[in-house]
Amino acid sequence: MHTVRLGAATAWSRDRFSPTEVLVKRGELQYLCFDTMSEVTQSEAQVRKIANPNTPGYDPYLEGRLTSVIKECKEKGIKIISNQGWLEPLSAAEKVLDIAKSQGISKIKVAAVNGGVLTDRIADMGLRFLETGELIADFRDRIVSAEAYLGAKEIVEALKNGADVVVTVRIADSCLYLGPLAYEFNWNFEDWNSLVKGTIVGHLLECAGQVAGGYFADPGYKDVPELSKLGHPIAEVSEDTIHITKAPDTGGIVSTETCKEQLLYEVQDPSNYICPDVVADFTSVRFKSAGKDKVEVIGGTGKPRPPTLKVLVGIREGYIAEEMVLFAGPGAIERAELAKSILLDRFRQINLKAEEIRMDYLGINSVHREASPHPSEIPYEVILRVALKTDSIEESGKLRKEIDPMAVNGPSATGKWAPMGNRVRPIVGLYSTLVPREEVSTSVVYREL
Repeated sequence: MHTVRLGAATAWSRDRFSPTEVLVKRGELQYLCFDTMSEVTQSEAQVRKIANPNTPGYDPYLEGRLTSVIKECKEKGIKIISNQGWLEPLSAAEKVLDIAKSQGISKIKVAAVNGGVLTDRIADMGLRFLETGELIADFRDRIVSAEAYLGAKEIVEALKNGADVVVTVRIADSCLYLGPLAYEFNWNFEDWNSLVKGTIVGHLLECAGQVAGGYFADPGYKDVPELSKLGHPIAEVSEDTIHITKAPDTGGIVSTETCKEQLLYEVQDPSNYICPDVVADFTSVRFKSAGKDKVEVIGGTGKPRPPTLKVLVGIREGYIAEEMVLFAGPGAIERAELAKSILLDRFRQINLKAEEIRMDYLGINSVHREASPHPSEIPYEVILRVALKTDSIEESGKLRKEIDPMAVNGPSATGKWAPMGNRVRPIVGLYSTLVPREEVSTSVVYREL
């Protein structure tokens, strides 16, 4: 029986490095998949470009991650599937070749999946934002990016053409795994139940360590062994079966419970999980223990793919400034409240023009805000976080000019958060829309040694 093993190298750009090396050494893989894009990293990439247009548009951790594993992957025949191309997949492909050369690899083929970038056209399509209903055209002068979530077809094309490494722009996370499975089993892209099988595998693995016990532990309720040595998951897939496991001799746990949590993670409607290649119905999915740290996945049905693709539009939204002041000892909360009132009065004195001012007490009400319960005990220490959202960098800069003097003319024993560098940054807000898929063009470009 033809069986394919895929390993989840990363869940996002700043994930841990060491589990990837373990997967390559002990995972007996055919595919190593790097999911490094998220909505946060898309915004972050655009912010970096605004600050320095010469900044490479691919994942800044691409070199560090691939340098340690690319030679062994090539020697073992492990193909690398990665969305580390971000805004510039062709530049990422060139960097992969440089890394390969530095590792003494003499022959390697890299595919760059391009397309889905609609920045120059999105304002002319007569579309509205899903979140607000506003016309995108009204934000024409503030648009910095518009990127579609692509599907798995281009990955299949790259593999059919002999690519050892595939780097992509923004694709739907699960498609990193659907692509190699569709290639290996020669699935038709209108065979919805096969495509949903690959989508389920991809959704379970896309957050890497989460299905192996990461983001799961709750001491005393859900205990996870050796979480500091968490191993990343492996999918073992045949035409008839799916098993989720992890590399041997690693921390964490793969159980029916971790799989259930991950299956429902970030899914609004489990009966209609809309992906670029298929609409997945997870309501018939079941999990069955198949041994220690091994779970069989059963069920799941698919429906025809949607006629549109989701596009994230990046909009300039001014600047954010953030500062913190610390108080400890008797009367800490009262001094923090006094500091808050002083700052609000000073903001009025200087005529601060802020779209939003947020003041939180970290550890008391910064997460659930007004819904936070009143503390049962008087806190010994309090951190007052102050954040401004403004239209201009000049207005945002006023926060530090008012916070820094608090060290000498605020309440008793006011502590200043360090470091004392610039804590003002531009904001790129992300909004979504749906674009007819025929408006989205793609291409696959190859580079090789």
